[in-house]
Amino acid sequence: MPQLEPNLAGLAWFGLLWSVCCIGFLQLVGMYPLRGRAALPVALTILWAMLLAGTLAFALVELRWTTVVVVGGVLFLFLPALFQALPEWWRDGRAGLRLSCCAMVAALALLAGVAAPSLHNWMI
Repeated sequence: MPQLEPNLAGLAWFGLLWSVCCIGFLQLVGMYPLRGRAALPVALTILWAMLLAGTLAFALVELRWTTVVVVGGVLFLFLPALFQALPEWWRDGRAGLRLSCCAMVAALALLAGVAAPSLHNWMI
């Protein structure tokens, strides 16, 4: 495995963060168009975009681009099956949106803690 991707810790963090991004994307796609819904899906979309940008920046700094493409593609391909297994209140309800919002905030906090040193070195 070290010949394929030497940074296994970074790969694990990317897999976790990318999974949160994919599940969040699938949930948000079902919320549009807004028709009578509150502003929570719009706020969650902004939060999701921030998480997506941070996850991709972290992955491109820490991992080989081939690893990002293969692992990201496999997760994006198979996570919809997991999403369909979630209860309907999670996928379509306001309680699920609140829970997803908490998961994305936690993922952003985790990303800030894990990716800050590598992104700081990259920007300098």
